[in-house]
Amino acid sequence: MPEIARAASDEELVITADDDHGIVTMRLNRPQRLNALSESLVGALEEALAGAVAERRRAVILTGTGRAFSAGFDLREERDDDGVRQIDAQQRLGETLATMPVPVIAAVNGLAIGGGCEIALACDVVLSASDAVFGLPEVRVGTAMGGGTSFLLARAVGRLRASYFVLLGEPIGAVEAHSFGMVSEVVDGAELPSAAFSLATKFASRPPYAIAAVKAAMRRGLDQPFAEALRAEREEIHATQFHPESAALIDRFRADSTYD
Repeated sequence: MPEIARAASDEELVITADDDHGIVTMRLNRPQRLNALSESLVGALEEALAGAVAERRRAVILTGTGRAFSAGFDLREERDDDGVRQIDAQQRLGETLATMPVPVIAAVNGLAIGGGCEIALACDVVLSASDAVFGLPEVRVGTAMGGGTSFLLARAVGRLRASYFVLLGEPIGAVEAHSFGMVSEVVDGAELPSAAFSLATKFASRPPYAIAAVKAAMRRGLDQPFAEALRAEREEIHATQFHPESAALIDRFRADSTYD
């Protein structure tokens, strides 16, 4: 078993590593609580994500057990600090996912509510089962969303659609979420694991230094003036184009532009 597996709780987070492709799948495993995010589960997930980076994994798939991706942060968990630790964990997890140097695919297999929807939005790609449901019901219970969603959602779907979604606090299906721009692709539920793995293998085949540079540029570009984006892109193009591995890749592309 690869070392990354030791970062996770056997009960709450199941780790499966594919060493041939450098892919790791992290499955939230609290089906009796709809994979609600307990403090221990969030800690295990953070450690596993850090382990994926340390072990130079090429792609991460995040999914859930049973009929839920995640129903959000566990409101039944005892808290003796007015929820401060939970709030901090929520924000920390959103930042970790959004700034990972490797691609993170959310394979949303069912309910993605509250914090579950938030962590999906922090991933690079959201693949959704056709019967999945997305929702940010925080306003209906008198609280606010977290995990960087106030930043990410409006940039993904636009201010008006984001306002409509969060102010109503009502769930929407996968097809509507896709039309909003919250979901990258909708697939049949039975095909979701293979679709996620197929996409992960394509990401894993790309040069990791280029993936990391493009990811960082995309995140900065969300809130960066155009002139600054151009300057940053120039530096990134120079750094990646003259990477030792790039010459062979460029020559291959010139010879056959249809290569995968």
